Amino acid sequence: MAEDAPNFLAPRAMGALRPALSYGAAFVSLKAQGLWSEDEPDGSIVLGVAENKISSDVLYARIRELGPFPPELLTYQAWRGLPELGLALKAMLESTFMKGVNVDPEHLTCAAGAGAVVDLLFHCITSPGDGVLIVAPYYPAFDNDLTVRNGTVPVPVHLHPDKGPLAAQLDAARAASEAKGVPIKALLLSNPSNPLGTVAPEAELRELLGWCLSNSLHFVSDEIYALSIFKEGGPAFVSAAQLAAREAAGMKGGERARDLVHVIFGMSKDFCASGLRLGCLHSRNVSLNAALCNLAYFALPAASVQWLFATLLADAKFLASFVAENNRRLAHSYDLLTGALASAEDGPVPFAPATAAMFLWVDLRAGLRAPTWEEEESLWSHMVEAKRLLLTPGRACHAEAPGFFRICWAWMPAEALPVAAARIKAAVREHKARPGAAGADLN
Repeated sequence: MAEDAPNFLAPRAMGALRPALSYGAAFVSLKAQGLWSEDEPDGSIVLGVAENKISSDVLYARIRELGPFPPELLTYQAWRGLPELGLALKAMLESTFMKGVNVDPEHLTCAAGAGAVVDLLFHCITSPGDGVLIVAPYYPAFDNDLTVRNGTVPVPVHLHPDKGPLAAQLDAARAASEAKGVPIKALLLSNPSNPLGTVAPEAELRELLGWCLSNSLHFVSDEIYALSIFKEGGPAFVSAAQLAAREAAGMKGGERARDLVHVIFGMSKDFCASGLRLGCLHSRNVSLNAALCNLAYFALPAASVQWLFATLLADAKFLASFVAENNRRLAHSYDLLTGALASAEDGPVPFAPATAAMFLWVDLRAGLRAPTWEEEESLWSHMVEAKRLLLTPGRACHAEAPGFFRICWAWMPAEALPVAAARIKAAVREHKARPGAAGADLN
């Protein structure tokens, strides 16, 4: 009721009064205390923010060479993005992670960050109370992105390829959701995965796409880390747009792929430019794109930012060199972190090997005194308070069990990562040795 909302706000604003992320306050506090450096060895080490700063110096140096933007950009421009940006994105996509796809610039919409794209897209493909299956564990901010304005319901689904067909597991998750009065309208996944740092195998993507098409459900692939694949040995990356173009025609409901397959990408992660706010959507859905001609007005990136990226992406030589250098640096930081975690000194920390993005999924269950979410929170708090170390708690990512954490390792200098590993090991030992345990045993 209206009286429950403070300061004369409408009830729908209540959700926005809650923090978007459970660990946001800790990030602000640790950052304010001062960050780690070689001159400040006891400084805070922040590994809970999904932001890539590792090659920002390279990008900034190139931006400084571009000069001022054209004066005509001081006036209104196209609502879904500058035409020259559309052409540059087309060239970039067709030469990188959408090879083989004929990208029509009319199928591209730009907004002020990928989060804005998620908000606009789900405004158009769901209604309040509709559910979206999200392959878990997943990016913590999806919850806020879906719910805060649109009232869309996130429904985590843990898929296990070793336990039978994914379609049957999705059917079960959909039925369970609809039994609670939450009809499923879409399936959302991030590929490469946030928080796992892994690439989805093509065979699994094919199952997911086929299930969506056969059930007339939207298939949304968040591919914002598609150009950050820094290790060999994992599955080859395949865009949902590539898969749909190549195979949808042979699938049940394949004629619906034009309307149901949507790919989100942007400049924040692969290009170390989260502050410039440029997210993109590729969709062939004619009605969706028409609706976005109206809605994108509310989240339009500055024309100067669009011009900047149109210029950068049109430079094929710079694009190739930047992506290669960024992945070289990502691999270096990853190797430093995983080497320190795997070291026998003070005991190795188990983790899931990654090949992409900027995440490591670590298993810190050895630090829990009981297998409870309360114990996970207690360990997380100990790391923040005693070690000035921030990781993302697994619960925020909808982990399947307590004790797992996400490390975002591209936000701090590479030299800080072995120090972080030592602090993690110390925190696990210390927390395990503390008397008492938080919460009831889950077994």
